Amino acid sequence: MRERNHDLVSSDACLTSHILDLGSGRPAGNIPVALLRESGSAFIPLKEARSNGNGRFDTPLLTTNEAEAGKYRLVYAVSSTFFDNVTVDFNISDTAAHHHVPLVLSPFGFSVYRGAPPHRPPRDFGFQNGHPPPPAEGIAPLPGTGGAGLTIHAIDIAGGTGAGGLQVHLFGGEGSPLGSQVTTGEGRTPQWLVAAGELAAGIYELAFDIGTYFAGPASPAAPPPFFETARVRFRVTDRSEHHHLPLIAAPWGYSCYRGS
Repeated sequence: MRERNHDLVSSDACLTSHILDLGSGRPAGNIPVALLRESGSAFIPLKEARSNGNGRFDTPLLTTNEAEAGKYRLVYAVSSTFFDNVTVDFNISDTAAHHHVPLVLSPFGFSVYRGAPPHRPPRDFGFQNGHPPPPAEGIAPLPGTGGAGLTIHAIDIAGGTGAGGLQVHLFGGEGSPLGSQVTTGEGRTPQWLVAAGELAAGIYELAFDIGTYFAGPASPAAPPPFFETARVRFRVTDRSEHHHLPLIAAPWGYSCYRGS
């Protein structure tokens, strides 16, 4: 049975996290995490948790009922080749908002950003009688629940939101167009780029029109764009695995990794 990410879709979630291991291309499970809040000149412990097999947590690290405005600290006991702990300090001003903090790890580096949690109503993504439940009308199923396919998630870290209204194009290895979609408000495509069960082994290329996005009204921050297109060329070798590619973009830079 698939592990359920109740933390991410919980209606009362104020703080959630997701840990990805770039060294293996897999979620980082069994990572101890401590949450602290600033009180005076010190940080006081609030909660300890451990990531599950999806690199997420079974419940929100902080609910809207528990949250208070102020400065918080997450300490990830990663014990990697070089880093012992990863400490992330951040502010919460709107305790009713959902704050999602992905941590992307490799043996000699890490990155962290404020992600874009789902805007959709909470749903139960667990299997029922061996099959995933049907998605809500007009919404693609959660990545990985309906079989192997291809999905993306675009994050605008200049605005701290999902990159809604972004044109995304998929090509085959020889440049043949395979489809285009426009992201929703949470930075995901309305439907998977490759539907469940239809992913084939081979070379693919994604093209994100970030220049048009950052120059237009869809972007909360609209300086003159520098990059026109973020192109990501990748290889699928195991068609039985779901492939999810988050893109983290700003007007002057972008990064991409294989998510989970």
